[in-house]
Amino acid sequence: MSEIIDITPSAITDTDLDAKPVKIKYGSVAMQLPRLDDSRQLPIEILTAGLSVTARGWDNLTKDEQIGILAVFLAYLQREYPRLSRELDKSGDKIKDIGLIIQAWGTWEDTDPKA
Repeated sequence: MSEIIDITPSAITDTDLDAKPVKIKYGSVAMQLPRLDDSRQLPIEILTAGLSVTARGWDNLTKDEQIGILAVFLAYLQREYPRLSRELDKSGDKIKDIGLIIQAWGTWEDTDPKA
């Protein structure tokens, strides 16, 4: 089979560029994270981890699977925000704080600031 199937990437429109990031501040680290409800903004590793959670539900994942998902999110956060590691070193419960960051990110809703 020598035929090539050519797939053109979906185009990004001007409205795509206006998508608001999720803003979370942890200690002195201000983060602007991609919205989890918009795959156009998500890095592929976060998209993959998110699909695993969506497919089975967080509570249906084994502890090992949950830890794996948290590790993916933490690796992304550390890569994008190197100062986060130093801020987490000040924490009394790092796992809890990482969970709170990810939970805030996952439950973010676009609300009108004038409301």
